[in-house]
Formats: sequence, structure tokens, C-alpha cells
Amino acid sequence: MSSEAIAQAEPASRDDSSSVSAPGQPPILSALASGLGLWCAFPPANWSWLAWVALVPLFLLIQSTRSRVSIYLGSWAGGFLFWLLSIYWVSLTDPDAAFAWFVMAMALSFWWPGFIGLSRLAVIRFAIPRIIAAPVIWVGLEFVRAHILTGFAWYYLGHTQHQILPLIQIADITGALGVSLLIAVVNAYLADLWSSSIWESHASGQRISRPQLIRGGLVLGLLILTVGYGFFRVSTGRFKDGPRLALMQSNIEQNRKMGTSAESLFVTYRSLIERCLRTSPPPDMIVWPETAFPYQYVIRDPELTPAEFERQAKKLSPKDPNAVQSWVERQKTSESIIHPMVDQVRIPMLVGVLVYDFHMRGLSKFNSALLIEPSVKKLQRYAKMHLVPFGEYVPLVDMFPWLKILTPYEAANVPNLTFGTEATSFTLGQYRYATAICFEDTVPQAVRRFFTNASDGRSPDVLLNISNDGWFRGSSEHDMHLAISVFRAIENRVPMARAVNVGITALIDGNGRVLSSVSKLTEDVLTVTVPLDDRESFYTAWGDWLGSACLAATAGLLIVRIALGFRRLWRPVATPAQAI
Repeated sequence: MSSEAIAQAEPASRDDSSSVSAPGQPPILSALASGLGLWCAFPPANWSWLAWVALVPLFLLIQSTRSRVSIYLGSWAGGFLFWLLSIYWVSLTDPDAAFAWFVMAMALSFWWPGFIGLSRLAVIRFAIPRIIAAPVIWVGLEFVRAHILTGFAWYYLGHTQHQILPLIQIADITGALGVSLLIAVVNAYLADLWSSSIWESHASGQRISRPQLIRGGLVLGLLILTVGYGFFRVSTGRFKDGPRLALMQSNIEQNRKMGTSAESLFVTYRSLIERCLRTSPPPDMIVWPETAFPYQYVIRDPELTPAEFERQAKKLSPKDPNAVQSWVERQKTSESIIHPMVDQVRIPMLVGVLVYDFHMRGLSKFNSALLIEPSVKKLQRYAKMHLVPFGEYVPLVDMFPWLKILTPYEAANVPNLTFGTEATSFTLGQYRYATAICFEDTVPQAVRRFFTNASDGRSPDVLLNISNDGWFRGSSEHDMHLAISVFRAIENRVPMARAVNVGITALIDGNGRVLSSVSKLTEDVLTVTVPLDDRESFYTAWGDWLGSACLAATAGLLIVRIALGFRRLWRPVATPAQAI
């Protein structure tokens, strides 16, 4: 559709929300301004107020009369700038990771021109007001991004407000996407004010345009209702003391973690455990970070035949002539270290560890959390369900071997972890714990599974997050990870305790308030008493209904547009008489 056709598609009227705007500045400058402004709203700058205005220049492009090439190229450039700045921490994972950083930013950047294309279709072709179309489509695309390749639910608009507690309490109804929708509505309203006059002429003189007055009232009403609900939820939250946890933050650089002997690494954790034991009263449980136990934990199915075990061991270690004996020794080593240590200190430990599970269906390699209790041989286990693409597995690597270059590993060590299948919770004493490993706490649907899949209907009392953010040492990734965690606590009205290597170990209550934390780049133990929250959550029961609704509305636009295209394609050619 040419710019002239777009201009003719919806004539200007007093309600300018669906009319085209004047050309204005070059689209690339508008989009770059939005990209830079939005990035500043997130950590490290954390200027959250900027989120409420940052997208105005981008939203103005929805009705721009500039050429389509300049509009889409400009919006792509703005998206690329935003993602390049936001995920720069990906480049810290490895000296050769700059290419992966560039590719990831490039892929994510196409969300912006995609958003512009869908919004122009809605506003110009179907005359849907921008204040409705833009927020719905933006949130629909955020929802999509949370699911593709297991999901990258980072940098939602709503995440910019992680410190504004009264504003983000609606997450227990709508999820974080509800806050995103509200911010997008305000940006769209400001774009309307920018592109059309707030005044209109009448016989009695100038007065505020009725459409603008109605929109302004609706936006103000949404803000008042949101904040009012937030103050109500915060003020009515009543917490009671729960378990006492010792959360270990080891601060081990990733290159040291991967290149140092297990014995050397274990010294650090022994030292941290000794600090845990010096606290008074002693903790009910000691929590290790993700994959912190430096020895591989080996589990063999009792029904596994020696011949099958040998086959799996040799397949796993093809260059080791003594593969079977090596894995038997690894099993003995791990069991002889962790279990006697727990028995000695007489305190249960939740341990992040890599588990090699030899069983009848074949070998599984899990990123796991193990709950080990004193004098109890039976383990409680959870295997991570949401694996990180290129960090823990390489999607489509068998079909496209070149994808290995996007990982921080040597070709022979490309990760091939197994997806966990059950949202297993741990029971210790009178409390139940769910454990989200690594980036699982950034994916709302992954965390919600712990609260909806309980076989006995009992939800977890405490949500734990064990993570290894050593890949991103000292960067804003640590701050962003903590900011996103806040929303998981509110969405499910559950306290969260985080034990993180290098990142930010913290305790968050059911209102999303960070009660205590350990500074990043610090080796320390955070001992906390968890505040239990007995409130229920609409979000837990119904999930991302808002995201689904916005996606359905967005998909509906495309379906109608495609249907109209086919209708034109098969319409009979009009004769001169018919044309008259």
C-alpha cells in the first residue's frame, strides 16, 4: 500500500485517532529515540518513568505518511538499538560470544517492524483507534516472545516498574503483561495528543475535543483503579514467619567454575556452609546455587542391566577405555561427599547439581535440584523443565550443525541437557518448596506450573530460585533477573528466596518487595526468615489470559486481512456497466 493510499484509507475527522499524521521527522530518528529511551527505563539506568513516554515516537510511526521502506527500516533500527543495548551481557559469556549477541539482537529487533505493520493494518485499514490497537498488539507480541524456543520473557514494558509496588500489584490478576498494557495505553494516548489537537472549535469558542476528553478520562481511570488496587493489596497483605533459610552466594567466576578442579571449588562451599552454621538460630535448610555442587551426581536405576549400563557409559564417554569404571567411581565419589556432609551438620540442604541418570530408557542429563535430608537416603529431585537455548541445549543442531558457533562451548562440549517433565515440589517438615532453576523464574508459565500441577492440590509455600549468573559477571543482567523475579512473587502471591552464584541473592515477599539481598560480586550467606503469604491469586488460577486475549485479537486482524485478500483475488472483473 503506497503512502498516498494509506492517506486516503481513512479521511481526517474530529477524531484523529485513526487518521494519518503529518510526515514529521525521519522515521529512523523517531524509532531510535524510542529504542534509546526504552533501554534507559530498564536496569542499569532504571529510569522507570521513561517507559511511560519512550514509545511515543515509535507509536507515531503507525500513522506516518512517510514511505513504507523508511517506516519499517526505521522501526527495525530502533528495535535493533534497544535489543543490542539491553542484552549486551550475552557477549560476556565467552570471548567469542559477540556474534551470538549480534544474532540474538537481530532476531529480536524484528518484533518492532512487525508491531508497526500489524498496528498500521489495524489503525489505517480497519480504523481501530491507536489507543486500542497499539497496546493490544504490543502485549500480544510480548506474549508470543515468552513462548518461542521455550520463551524469552525478558524486558516486558511492565518490568520497568519493578520498584513501584502499588502499580504492579495487578500482576496477581493479569500477570506482568497487565502492567505492560497500561504503559502502552499511556504511550498511545500521548501519541494521540501529539499528532492531533486537543482543542476543537465550536460556536461558543475553543473547547477540549470530546474524543480526547473521553480517552483522557479512560486512561486516568485505568491508572487510578490500578494504583488503588495496588495500595489495597499491599495494605491487606498479612505475613507470618515461615522457615529460616541460609542462602549461599558463592561468587565464582564462570571460567574458574569450568576450569578449576572440583576439590578446589568445594573448598568455597565448605567455607560458606561453616558460615551458615554460625548463624543463630540455625537455619531449617541451606540452599546452594544452581549446579554449585562441583561433582557430577550419578544415579543408576536398580533395574538397569550391567550390559545396558556399559552401553550408556561408553556412549557418554567414547574416548575413555574405562568408561564403566569411571562412572561407577563418580557415583561413589558424589554419594560419599554430599550425604555424609549433610549427616554431619544435621541440616537439610537443597543442592544445585548436574545429574547423570542412567535408566532403562537411556541416559538423561538433568540440571537438577536435590533435597538431601540428614539420615534419609531417599532424595527429593526436581529436573529443570525450561532449558535455555544455546546455553543448555542447541535447538535444531542435528539439522543445522553450524548452530554450535552460537554457543560458548567447544564443539565437543556442546550442551545436550534433558528437559524435565514434572513440576516437582519438595516437602520438608510442614513446608512445601518449589524450585525454579536459573532463568525459569523469568518465564511466568514455567513458574505457574508449580502452583497448578500439585497432585494433592496443595500449592508451594515458598518459591526458591537457584541460579548461576556467573556467565554475566557484574553486568545489568543480575539486576534485570532480580527485577523480573519480583513479578513471579506477586503473580502467585508467594515469597521467593534466591540463592545465586555471582548474581543477587535475595528474599522477596508476596507483595514483590525485596526485603534483603546480597550485593553482586560478593561471596556471602544471606540468612532469612521467610514471610509466608496465604493469599490466593487470580493469575495462578487463570494464567496469562490477558496475553492470550491480546494475541487472539492480533491474530484476528491477520485472518481478516488474509480473507479480504483472497476475496479480492477471486472477485469477478467488473464490466463497464457494472462499474457504473
